[in-house]
Amino acid sequence: MLKIMIADDERLVKKSLRVLIETESEGFEVVAEADNGLEALRLAEQFSPDLIITDIRMPSMDGLELIQQVGARRMNAEFIIISGYSDFAYAQSALRYGVTDYILKPVDSDYFLTVLQNVRNKLQDKLPTHTDALRLEIEDHHYQSMIKEALAFLEQHYAEPEFSVKDAAAYFGISSNYFSTLFKKLTGISFTQCLTQLRIEQAKKHLQKPFIKVYEIGQLVGYEDYTHFSKTFKKLTGCSPSEYRKRWKEH
Repeated sequence: MLKIMIADDERLVKKSLRVLIETESEGFEVVAEADNGLEALRLAEQFSPDLIITDIRMPSMDGLELIQQVGARRMNAEFIIISGYSDFAYAQSALRYGVTDYILKPVDSDYFLTVLQNVRNKLQDKLPTHTDALRLEIEDHHYQSMIKEALAFLEQHYAEPEFSVKDAAAYFGISSNYFSTLFKKLTGISFTQCLTQLRIEQAKKHLQKPFIKVYEIGQLVGYEDYTHFSKTFKKLTGCSPSEYRKRWKEH
């Protein structure tokens, strides 16, 4: 069973989510409930939940800070945000922290259960991401740790428009040319190609979230210019972002 923790200062919200999870979904159990962010952080350390469902605005510590604190403690938990605020700035921040979904209150039961199913598949199947696959291909044990750290660094900063190989090289204190050569030798592709592929993969995930406008998605994954984002997306996927969303909805 996969463990869920619910963090919300509204008792009825916690109760309704628990009932929905326990009666309509499979493979999950609610192991803890918290009324505020600080309590949620303490319970997360105690129970190590696989999934944390949290409100944005809570006493003591808000949901975004909770997500940051959990990440800083290297607890591998997925996050779903349940919020009464339809605020793109909140959603943008949440998605940049790697949140699985941002669901508005009142919660649509069918959509919520679909999101749970997606989380369960992700956690159970452990399908390798693009960067996971690269990690598996690294055979040079001397540099393995460095490349893993570089990929993790990339995943943390890919949404920053100015992020480039220079930033990664500076992080390790080596020249850009040496880092680029080493990265391509050990992964098979250039750092820039890896960055672009990661951005487009993340964009595809965001396109499956109906509350985000298509033109906003480029900004979420590091493209300030929508035209550049759209051309890059089409080059790698064969269709425009709008076409991809339409196909996904039809599917």
